[in-house]
Amino acid sequence: MEQLTIQVKGSSADPYEVTVIKDGTSLTALCTCPAGSFGGSCKHRVAILDNDAGAVVGDDAGKVAVVVEWLAGTDVETALREMRDTSADPNATKASLAAAKKKLARAMNS
Repeated sequence: MEQLTIQVKGSSADPYEVTVIKDGTSLTALCTCPAGSFGGSCKHRVAILDNDAGAVVGDDAGKVAVVVEWLAGTDVETALREMRDTSADPNATKASLAAAKKKLARAMNS
């Protein structure tokens, strides 16, 4: 099992922590922000998975590329792709986007 913790800017004064755990082909991504703490799909975890180090605090930016490598072939990658596709579909309903976000949150929390 491998684990990385990445500090990211958020709405609070203190940075949030995104913790990513790789165990074989399983990937878990957790965040200390309110949405992440309650198991929802938070923008901090998605940004890390999308290889966006823009919100990363300090020297943690290099860890984002490692997480992206870990993502390959996981159920989280599949759920993230489905959410992106749904977001890009001009005919997608709010309900279908919400369902895609919930699926991604479940995948990240397992």
